[in-house]
Amino acid sequence: MNQNRENELSVETEEPKKNLAQSAKEFMTGVFNPLKGKDLSQLVEDFTSEMTLVAEGLSEDQQKLFQETDKLSAQQTELEQRLLDGLHDAEVENKDLRKEVQSLTARLDKAEKLISEKKLKKSDGIASILRQATWLVAIFSAAWVIVTIIRAFT
Repeated sequence: MNQNRENELSVETEEPKKNLAQSAKEFMTGVFNPLKGKDLSQLVEDFTSEMTLVAEGLSEDQQKLFQETDKLSAQQTELEQRLLDGLHDAEVENKDLRKEVQSLTARLDKAEKLISEKKLKKSDGIASILRQATWLVAIFSAAWVIVTIIRAFT
């Protein structure tokens, strides 16, 4: 009985080996069958022509990419220059507005001195002060809005 079992095991282990060898043989036969009967030099020539075509296509694609890169670089340079010009203009406007605010502040100081030096009637004085304060608040508010807008662009 042991011998029968050993024979069965040896037959079972030999069978997968034969199947594996047969599969490998069939695979290699399948690989080389398309090449049988064809001229090797013709195959090399066909392969070379196809690879040349692929290489030319890649070269054209690379040239297009270089051209697009050059265009993008030129656009970026132009945009940078326009941005710098805009910043310069904003700085000039900012300086002008600061000068104007300083001028208005000086005028306000003069007006405050005149008001404090003048002796007006209490009701007239309060109305005048409120009127001037309203104007000053409006002027400062407008200046603040303009400066804020300029800072937003810089």
